[in-house]
Amino acid sequence: MGENHIAADISVSVNDEIEVEDTSSGRNISITEPFNPNSIKISTPPYSIGFLVDRLENDEVNMNTDFQRSGDLWSDGQQSRLIESLLLGLPLPAFYFDTSDNRWGIIDGLQRCCSIYNFCVAKTLKLQDLDYLKKLEQQGFDDLERTLKRSILTRPITVNLLEKGAPRQVRYILFKRLNTGGLELKPQEIRNAIFQGKISSFIKRLAQCREFIRATDARIPTRRMQDFDFVSRFLAFYLIKNEKYEPDLDAFIIKGLERLEDASPEYLNKIETDFKKSLNLAYKIFGNDAFRKRYSETDPRNPINKAYFEVITVTFAELDDQAHDNLTVKAPILKHNLIQAMGTLGRYLSQGTGTTDSVFNRHSIFNLVVQDTLEGKIYDNKSITA
Repeated sequence: MGENHIAADISVSVNDEIEVEDTSSGRNISITEPFNPNSIKISTPPYSIGFLVDRLENDEVNMNTDFQRSGDLWSDGQQSRLIESLLLGLPLPAFYFDTSDNRWGIIDGLQRCCSIYNFCVAKTLKLQDLDYLKKLEQQGFDDLERTLKRSILTRPITVNLLEKGAPRQVRYILFKRLNTGGLELKPQEIRNAIFQGKISSFIKRLAQCREFIRATDARIPTRRMQDFDFVSRFLAFYLIKNEKYEPDLDAFIIKGLERLEDASPEYLNKIETDFKKSLNLAYKIFGNDAFRKRYSETDPRNPINKAYFEVITVTFAELDDQAHDNLTVKAPILKHNLIQAMGTLGRYLSQGTGTTDSVFNRHSIFNLVVQDTLEGKIYDNKSITA
């Protein structure tokens, strides 16, 4: 049975049980490595709606709306009023496309592209709730008079094309700043847009695996790509060790994912194997309490903590099989020691998690607890200092 079928057998909870994380490091994502400004080219060719319709018909625009799911898209009335604007000769806001792939990525204008696609290509949209052209209500594209069809297709539009060659961090910033939809894109949604293809497919494969869903107790929502975000976080810290971390967190994750670009199938398989082994070990030790902070044995179950997921999975992925076996046997000791250490460790799991100090300290402390446990040490109200 395929991996997707296995994952589908596990019911994913609709409850959001992820602890709110403060990643603030006092810095926003920025360009820290030199690049040639001449490589960033944005052209504005004189296109019409007809040109855009032609690309939409031939699947030359990536209409993957994973990062803005159907519940966030315009209603039929809103889409109809956009078509009405075209018929009235009103200008539309500028479209922005990323042309680094043959299928253009939509930087800004997804809702408008969907409306045009639904009316002119799929022809599933019937005009409704119009403000001025009431006589056209309930008409589809094929129902319009030829002059009206031509009026739509020949309407000029402003199109900005980000040409090939722009660094990914530049493309990330453009997506973040230019996307003017009603729903602000999350960092992972933007990353998914700029890592289309091999990398996004690999992230999806890991996020849908049975081991991930089981270890997280099926509590990571798929909406807004929250599950992809957890996986991307693991990949970045797995591929670039925390000692090399530089804030901010988003830029670090982008650098990590870029390392997958030239990864061989064998290396991707190794990463997947290590990821699954780390999740299996976490589940064996913590059960459905994995990745949740615990300050005492009697604490109620806390939400899943993303930074704790990061440090547990990356640390466990680096252990050899013998250490896995030993840690499984010593699971009660590890859980006890972590409770004793949580007074210190917990500070680096929730506040300012994107700072260099927090990243270094949480990995150092957790690694120390694991190594002490493997050596048979049992903490007695031990206070660990970072």
